[in-house]
Amino acid sequence: MGTPAREVSISRLAEQLGCPFDGDGAYRVSGAAALDDAGPRDLGFLRSEKWLGGLESSRVGALIAAPGVDVGDRPAIRSPNPGLHFGRALAILFPKSTSEPGVHPIAYVDPDASVDPTAHVGAFCSVAAGCVVGPRSVLHPQVTLYPGARVGADCTLHASVVLREEVQIGDRVVLHGCVVLGGDGFGFTFDEEGGWERTPHVGGLVVEDDVEIGANSAIDRGVLGETRIGRGTKIDGHVFIGHNCKLGEHVMMCGQAALAGSVTLERRVIFMAGAGSTGHVTIGEGAFVGGKAGITDDVAAGARVWGVPEMEEKSWLRSSMHFARLPDMAKRLRAIEKHLGLRKFKKESGESDSS
Repeated sequence: MGTPAREVSISRLAEQLGCPFDGDGAYRVSGAAALDDAGPRDLGFLRSEKWLGGLESSRVGALIAAPGVDVGDRPAIRSPNPGLHFGRALAILFPKSTSEPGVHPIAYVDPDASVDPTAHVGAFCSVAAGCVVGPRSVLHPQVTLYPGARVGADCTLHASVVLREEVQIGDRVVLHGCVVLGGDGFGFTFDEEGGWERTPHVGGLVVEDDVEIGANSAIDRGVLGETRIGRGTKIDGHVFIGHNCKLGEHVMMCGQAALAGSVTLERRVIFMAGAGSTGHVTIGEGAFVGGKAGITDDVAAGARVWGVPEMEEKSWLRSSMHFARLPDMAKRLRAIEKHLGLRKFKKESGESDSS
């Protein structure tokens, strides 16, 4: 987290957040914490009355809370979405550290690269020929840009990020540590002797504006054409996206999710942790894919699916209620079949006991 801000009064903080407040507007906070860890100068938040139990024993000094939630005599900033405004308050209380413009003496920038004078290139970075680094963008130590990679304005590339050849990222993109963009996809074909021969990947990768990608995630370039990540999309850590995938605007992919090649996620799809997809399927706008689901076919817009293979949410929930009972149900079924003489009939007719 950045350097803590100076103490901020509740009235000033409420003004910056565009929210009303109750109680002592002159009360000053200088930090933020969960209710059970908070001190008298910390700001906390309450989404609803459900969490009031934790407030009784808390030492928290002030709160962001939903309208109508009784917080006692503590000053409170009122918000219809306390979680959202608490996040914005954190950005005010803990501003990001800034990086001075310029190129570190032990960074390498090719003479044929273009680095805006307001950008920062950290120690041990490598910026190859034909690269562009836009205004106010920050490359933290050991970032590597292959030839022709382009970084837009106000981007942050954390340590050890790699952009392969000709990868393009837009403005205000955040790439966390060890992200690799534009690597060759997992494409191999049998040769004449039965060995594996790599298929060259000569396509590109475009990451649009306001995308954030978590640590240790990887996105492959296209075989032909491009892989594209839409504006405002948020990708968690340890996510893999294969060649020629297309993600629409404001998609969310959670940790350890994975897409095989040529998958399309339309705008505002939510793809939960550990879920995966086979190649060449489309998941429609606003669909929700549950944790560890395995997608094998197209998913309709607005659908909610779980399981392997994917199943509509209500059917999945009904089925999951019976999973633990399946061994007992099978035992009872065999007993009924034996009583009715059906097991003997199955053996004579060639049917298996598992049919």
